[in-house]
Amino acid sequence: MEPTRENKQISNRLYNLALNRAMSRDLFNATLLLKKALIFNKKNANARNLLGLIFFEEGAVTEAIVEWLISRELVHTDFNVANEYLKSVQDDKNLNDYFESIKLYNAAIDDISFDRNDLAMVKLYKAVELNDHNVKAMTLLSVLLLQINDHIKAGHYLLRCQKIDNGNKFINDHMDYVLKNTKTSEVKEKRIKNVYSLKKLDTDDAILPRKYIKLSENQKVIFILIGIIIGALFYGLVLSPRGGSSSYASDSEVIRYANLVNDQNKIIRDITIENNELKTSYEDASVKLRAYEEQNRLFTSQYESLNSIITDFDEGYISRAARTFIELDKDSITDEALILLLNQARSRIEGIGAKRLTELGTESWNAGNKSSAISYYQLSLDINPDDPETMFLLARLYQSLDRNSEANPLFDKIIAQHPESNYARRSREARGY
Repeated sequence: MEPTRENKQISNRLYNLALNRAMSRDLFNATLLLKKALIFNKKNANARNLLGLIFFEEGAVTEAIVEWLISRELVHTDFNVANEYLKSVQDDKNLNDYFESIKLYNAAIDDISFDRNDLAMVKLYKAVELNDHNVKAMTLLSVLLLQINDHIKAGHYLLRCQKIDNGNKFINDHMDYVLKNTKTSEVKEKRIKNVYSLKKLDTDDAILPRKYIKLSENQKVIFILIGIIIGALFYGLVLSPRGGSSSYASDSEVIRYANLVNDQNKIIRDITIENNELKTSYEDASVKLRAYEEQNRLFTSQYESLNSIITDFDEGYISRAARTFIELDKDSITDEALILLLNQARSRIEGIGAKRLTELGTESWNAGNKSSAISYYQLSLDINPDDPETMFLLARLYQSLDRNSEANPLFDKIIAQHPESNYARRSREARGY
């Protein structure tokens, strides 16, 4: 089923956010955004192709090829860059090394499950040697090194991971742990130099396949096997009437028909039970469907609100953006992709937005439009209720309108919360004490 226009827009918006994340090397959060984008539009070729590039950059070669194959199958066009990516995966003598690196990583996980950590480390060292971008192998190796208190070597592999993906919280938390538990300053200096450089990415820093790999006929691997097995449940019923002598024909017929009635009643009971089970399954499925639709509706509504806040603010409609932000149930936003948007909206509204609303209030007051000024001041306080400047200006405006019952509580609040500020002194003067 084709995605709706609205879903396509949401998918494209999420892709744009992911692209910004990827360009700043925050591959972890870029991956989350791209997967969400593909939920709304599985045919979003840009999102799927970028996801493949990220997988490739992180050493997940097979997963990258899978994404590009799916992209090519869903979007049949010569302009689909997935065709170029798949063509570029050729003529590389290290192809087998990449696959062997993945196999060694999986084997190491099995060893760990049987408490063979030493053997697992040997395999992980080899996996990293075969593919120095195998982030999963380096991360797991660093954890095992931390278990034996080899912080320096663990930090070495964590730094290599951060150079590839600086947004992975698991990796960053472990790097912080390394820095707190080592006295070697070189680790921290190297980290600052190599990981948190403020240098912007240029064309050479773009995430692209590192190697040209050729898949020969003998090397081709089937990456996608999707099967749907549909089982059929059936039962049969065989009725065989019994014969008898002529003297007992009447009784035999009664017995035979009684047996038939019993059999038919059993069939009815079985069908009723099956029908009830199907009804229960249907009701359960309906509940789950309604829950999914509600979740999707909530996500869409929250996305539209956050997008309108950002768009309105950037286009200069600050009051409208602020009202939408105030009315938004921010505590109900739990989706990681939406939290990124929420943080962008909050930085705009709570950052310069509240200050700009105060300025607009003062401009309106100077222009003689006191009712508009009150609205701007109050809107600013709805965002930042403890700002002494805005409280003072609104209190003075109320005072000029002889609305002292509204002005005095604001003066008192400034005096109580900001006793050492200049606004507290001016508030005491305005109150007459």
